Formats: sequence, C-alpha cells, structure tokens
Amino acid sequence: MLPGLATLVVGVLLYALFVIAPDLVSPVDAVPATIVPIGTETPRHQPKEAELPPFQALQREQARQEAQDELGRFVELELELRDTMQVGTWGQAAYDAAKELALTGDEAFLVERFTKAIASYQAATQALADLIDEGERLYAASLSAGIDAINARNQKAADAELARAELVKPDKAELAHAMRRAERLPEVLTLFRTARNQELSNLWVEAVATYEQIRALDADTPGLGDAIAKARYGRSQQNLQAYLSEGFVALDDQSFQSAKTAFNRALAIDPGNAVALGGLQQVAEQTVIVEIERFRLRAAGYETTEQWQAAAKAYDSILTLDANIQFAKQGRTRAEIQQQSFDTLSKIAAGAERLSSDRLYREAQQILARAKNLDPHGPQLARIVQEVDELLQLYGNPVPVLLHSDNATDVILSNVGRLGKFSEKRLNLRPGAYTLIGSRDGCRDVRTNITVRPEMAPVDIRCEEVLQR
Repeated sequence: MLPGLATLVVGVLLYALFVIAPDLVSPVDAVPATIVPIGTETPRHQPKEAELPPFQALQREQARQEAQDELGRFVELELELRDTMQVGTWGQAAYDAAKELALTGDEAFLVERFTKAIASYQAATQALADLIDEGERLYAASLSAGIDAINARNQKAADAELARAELVKPDKAELAHAMRRAERLPEVLTLFRTARNQELSNLWVEAVATYEQIRALDADTPGLGDAIAKARYGRSQQNLQAYLSEGFVALDDQSFQSAKTAFNRALAIDPGNAVALGGLQQVAEQTVIVEIERFRLRAAGYETTEQWQAAAKAYDSILTLDANIQFAKQGRTRAEIQQQSFDTLSKIAAGAERLSSDRLYREAQQILARAKNLDPHGPQLARIVQEVDELLQLYGNPVPVLLHSDNATDVILSNVGRLGKFSEKRLNLRPGAYTLIGSRDGCRDVRTNITVRPEMAPVDIRCEEVLQR
C-alpha cells in the first residue's frame, strides 16, 4: 500500500495528464465541429478544441472539471482511509473494488468520456465512503464489546474484541486505554478476590487498601466505587465499636479524659450515636462522683488535723459540683463553727485583760461552754479551751486593790463607776485591764491604765498639774 504522500503525488500526476496534456496534443482524426447534445459522449475522433463551437467546448470543459473534482474527492477519502484505518487487515477486497472503479474512471477520462468517468469516480468515492463507515462501525462495535467484556471481567472475550478493533484503528488512544485495562484484568480479578476475603474476615482496613490498589490499576472498574464505600463503611463501623469499647474500658478504670476522647471519636464517626452519648453522660456523672469523693477525703484529712478553713473550702468545692449534698453542707457548717470557736477563744486568750468587763467575761463563759461541747474535739481546740478556762477561773476571782489619792481629785474607775474623792480606797476587783480617770478644778485631768493582778502594788491617782489662767 502506498503512503499518503505517494497517493497525493499520483493524483497530481493524473491531474497533469488529464488536464494539461489534452491542451498540448491535438486529437487525431479531427472532424468538423458538430453540436452535441448535453449528456452525450464526445466521439473518440472529435475535431480539435479550437474547431468546436464555443458552447460545446464549454460543455466539454465543464465535464472534465467535474470528473477532476470527483477524482479529488476520491483521493481525499482514500487518504483519510489509509491515514486512520488499517484497511488491509479487514477490508482489502472492498478497497480493491473501489480502486478498480477509480481505474475504470481513469480509462474513460483518458478518452474524454467524462460522463462515464464521473460515474465511475462517484461510484469509487461512494465505495470508499461506505468502506470508511463500515470501518468505523466495526471499530466502535469491537471497542464497545471489548470494554463490556472487561467490565464483565471476561478476559478471553475482551482480548478478542479489542484485537478486532485494533485491526481497524490500531493507534487510537481509547483503544490503547482499553487494552491496558484488559492487560491488568487478571491482577484486578485477583485483588477483588482478596478484598472479598478480607471483608468476610472483617479486615475492613485491609479491604479498603486492596480496593485502592484496584483503583490505581483500573479506576474505571465497574462497582469499584460502591465496593470502596462499603469497605470504608465497614472500617468506620469497626472503628466505632473499637472506640466505644475503649471508652468503657477507660470509664471502668476511671480514666475519664481517655474515655471522653474515645466517645467523642465515636461520635465523629456516627454523630448522635446513643451508646457514645450515654458513655459521655456516664463520664460526666462519674467524674462528679469521683471529684466529690476526692474532695470528701481531702476535707476529712483537714478535719483530722484541725485545718478547718481548708476543710470548709473542700466542702465548698463539693457543693459547687452538687449543691444538694447533705454531708458537704453539714461538714462546711461544722468546719465554720470549729474555726470560729477556735478564733474567738484565741482572741479571748490574747486579750485576757478585757475580761475585767462583766459583760465580756459572761460572753467568754458562754463561748467557752459551747466550745467544750464541740465534736470533734481535737488537740488544738482542747488546748485553747483549757487555756481560756484557766483564764476565766483566774479572772473570775476578785483581788484586793489599794488606791491612793489626794482627797481632792474626783476619781472614776472603768467597769466600776465613780469612786469620788478619797485619800485611800480599797477595792476587790476582777483581774484585768482598767482605766482610772482623775479630775480636779484648776488642774489637768489625769488618766492611768492599770492591769489588776493578784498581789499588785498600790495605785496612786491624783491631779497635780495646775492649769494656767
């Protein structure tokens, strides 16, 4: 078969032979010009063109041009056929018949029987057009059948159909793609069997990976998308169950943060999953329970060591988690009473001199009585109770006090009242702090603070500084 360029050259040569040569060579056996009706063949021994009448010469030239145009269409189709199809492998007989028709047209053209040449060229052109259509049909049908066989995973049928398509159009990209798919079909089939077995064994992670291998080999495999979706769903359900199991194991171990993380991962796979939501609820509840117990133990420890402020804070932490817990309410009240009693007794002990006041003394007695009845009664509380008890016993017994004055100074004693003017006055006073205030006309008032103790020295109170007039 000649290449396309050679065919084109032949066409050009024919054109030169049929168009140019007749004008350079005078036809033999010329006869006088006669008028030939349209559609009638010009006799072989016709007169020279110059001898033909103008209209007849125009008709002959038009017929020649039409034959040449039809020949050009034939050449174009032949080039198309030989460029796009391998006609020799499937349509050689039909191709040869078309060329015979063209040769018949050539013979008629050489003797200037242009009507017959046109008919032969047209028949040859139509034969080539039919041959091209038949090639397209054969190629499309074989390619489609081959792809269907690949999709049906029928290796033998796929190879046969694609081989038929290759006989027609061996260089088409879609055919090359289909042939690559057919070539990889055995490996695809093996991987499919592997993936199915992995699914049956609940090896969903492995199944997804196997399907991805199939995608890399042949992304056009029918059903692959659904298979991957199914495997991914199986994998997600497997992961879901794993996360739920992990969450409840962590919950049993009181690893609440790990449990919360696992249940949230489960919800990321299946939002609204009732089991995961229930797990999170248990995490929240048990977290509170554990926190309450942790603060309870802490508060109990503080109570043992009489750290009542810290104990009260621990009970407050419990009540922050659940304000209705009775033991926390009672514990906070107990801790507050213990701390308040200890602080008050400590103040009494630190300011014992104020017990000279009958009112303060009575209040101290009441506070001490309540403190003695507190439960628990720890060492620190017992110590301060004893200390205050001894102070009250000490300050509850009056001691003699001797006061000296000038019999002119008017004296007032705090917690007692007005003593008046005297030179010497003996009093029985409860130990503690007192204030003596002396006043006298024309003299500056004096103020003396004394602390009454057993066996104390006499106290002198008088106004001696004269005011300037």
